[in-house]
Amino acid sequence: MSLIKFLLGPTKALNLNMIKKISYYLKFLFQGTSKYNIHSPMVHDFIENILDSAIKYYSFIGIEHVRSLLLKQKDTIELKDMGVGSQSIKSSTSTINILTKKVQSRPEKAQILFKIVSFFQKENILEIGTSLGLTTAYLSNANKNGKITTIEGDPTVSNLAKKNFKTLNLKNVELINGPFDKIIPQLLNNKFDLVFFDGNHSKEATLRYFYWLVDHANEESIFIFDDIYWSYDMKQAWAEIRKCDKVMLSVDLFSLGIVFFKKNRQKEHIKLIHRSNFY
Repeated sequence: MSLIKFLLGPTKALNLNMIKKISYYLKFLFQGTSKYNIHSPMVHDFIENILDSAIKYYSFIGIEHVRSLLLKQKDTIELKDMGVGSQSIKSSTSTINILTKKVQSRPEKAQILFKIVSFFQKENILEIGTSLGLTTAYLSNANKNGKITTIEGDPTVSNLAKKNFKTLNLKNVELINGPFDKIIPQLLNNKFDLVFFDGNHSKEATLRYFYWLVDHANEESIFIFDDIYWSYDMKQAWAEIRKCDKVMLSVDLFSLGIVFFKKNRQKEHIKLIHRSNFY
């Protein structure tokens, strides 16, 4: 499949945002490195045990079955607050199948998150942006002894996610419906060891949530940012995040930005050329 098809997905016409994204990736290719040039043992283990792992877990089947059911549902729903990152949904109404296609993370991306949680045994996880809850389900199944706190701004979408959690029999998920700016400050004392930022893809909101949460991070914490090249503003937000004094290692997968806070190591930023760039 061509680079353009990878980046555009089902889009038939090139628009300005897609042209920009292609230009970002070409620059990414020029600046990036392959796994064969990685010398850090930590990053080498990350690639081998997470990105290159071909293991498929039993729980994947159930989650993807729910996705297949959602993709068949053409019920119309009202949307109130889908966040800046959801401009692919242009109106205040959508259908469940369109919402699943446009807003929900791809299986391959969600499975990377699963493997990160499983490999590092993260127990207290915050997800900013539940959507229909499929990514939440991956996080939940990665460590059933952990707890997932997930926030969704839209009440209708939140209710749909609850139904999916019930279908998948998830026992370790707390879903909170409300504005991120109101809910996140109430959760800062929870000491999350993994945070997935996927709710509002504006520069201002992303940095605001990051700075709120980074003050409570420790050297074992992992922060993961979705769609870091979604727009020029998100690209700028990612550049500022990785320059933060607390961030000692950042791994740029193009599709995801991952930061680690391990101390006693030289600050390092890696742009990794990998098939996961297209997730």
